[in-house]
Amino acid sequence: MSELRTGAVTYGQLSVLRSLETHGPDHRAVANLVSVWEVPFGLGAAQVMDAWLQLVAKHESLRTTYDLSGPTPAQTVHPYRPSRVAALELAEDSFAAALRLGGEAAVEPIDIETELPWRAFVTTHQGDALHLVTVIHHVAADNGALRVLEEQLGVLLEGGALGPVVQPLEMAQEQQEEPGTRSVRHWTEAWSRLVPADRDPEDATERRRASLYSLEGLTAAQELSDRLKISVQSAVLGVGALALSRLKRTERMTFALMAANRLTTRWVPLVGSLNQFAPVTVTVDEEAHPLEYLRACYVQSMTAYMNGCYDVDALKESLREAGLPDADPTAFAKHYNFLGDVDAEPAAGSALRTGIEWRPSTQRSGPNFHLAVATGKGILIGVGASREYLDGNLPAVLAASIEAGLINMSKGSENSLAEVSLDNPWRMF
Repeated sequence: MSELRTGAVTYGQLSVLRSLETHGPDHRAVANLVSVWEVPFGLGAAQVMDAWLQLVAKHESLRTTYDLSGPTPAQTVHPYRPSRVAALELAEDSFAAALRLGGEAAVEPIDIETELPWRAFVTTHQGDALHLVTVIHHVAADNGALRVLEEQLGVLLEGGALGPVVQPLEMAQEQQEEPGTRSVRHWTEAWSRLVPADRDPEDATERRRASLYSLEGLTAAQELSDRLKISVQSAVLGVGALALSRLKRTERMTFALMAANRLTTRWVPLVGSLNQFAPVTVTVDEEAHPLEYLRACYVQSMTAYMNGCYDVDALKESLREAGLPDADPTAFAKHYNFLGDVDAEPAAGSALRTGIEWRPSTQRSGPNFHLAVATGKGILIGVGASREYLDGNLPAVLAASIEAGLINMSKGSENSLAEVSLDNPWRMF
């Protein structure tokens, strides 16, 4: 394309932009997503740079800026022009070193009103290209889009060619022609059932993440999934809610599920941000049968996901007209995100497999609790929380409790949630 193209934003893009308003101007860097992709041995840095720039030329979201000055944001797609991709020499040949560089590059916010929404560089060691490291603003890509880019990068590095792709402006036009009024009505009716304390918490304390990787936990989750005909992610949500209920001594919790909205074949390969929040309020009745409780969590989750594509501005107006207070559709204190495949299998003796891996965060806004799950040969369970919400080693306690709950619940011997033990004798931390 040789001319500028301007149009409305997609529902997913709008959700990201409104979420950034909730975070505030001092926390814009929270939207920067870091990826580290290994490149085949023997390729030069110039080949990797060229492949990345081919992706930029192919996908309009990587050449888009946003006008945020009006009541409704708009996007402008710019013609492709070659950009600079630097090569950075590493002192060691390691994924961790490349990830550290990516994290450093992500600290500085990206000005999506004037800049392209990405940064990229190639890491080298003794002259050999090792990784392509990217920092991409969440308005330009979600986790599904990152997987698309990684796969297509591999095709290009192997000498292949890419076929036609769909673009965000196409999705935005379709959404404008067929507005999702049904989902807006659904959330307007459901809003009064959310737990007020689980909205945006105004908690500026330090965030940390405790993670573990469990082969046994995935086996247990899959057994529950097969037996009950439910998803693995909803089983983890149910056990996570049970563990959090006991830890915080509360019976009802509202989680904002991350809806990926890649529900049709057409939109699966789109590089853009399709994610939106789909809130679910889980009630933990310790007298309930564990399997019936998990089935109920699954039904609630599926209902939420099926209504997860909507215009957040239209919902906010609908909530206002209904006289409902605290009507920001993007403000939630508890997030749950099923990430899909793990980035890589952790080493056999790593802390992830034998104990707990801790990771600090510079984030001081937004959710003060984030349960994130991914699967490979095992299940990765990550509990991110602020110090105010879960102090000391409580994020690790919760992650270990979820692993134990999955394993014990899969045995099927308990008649009530109260009988399900969350004690974890296998995890040292």
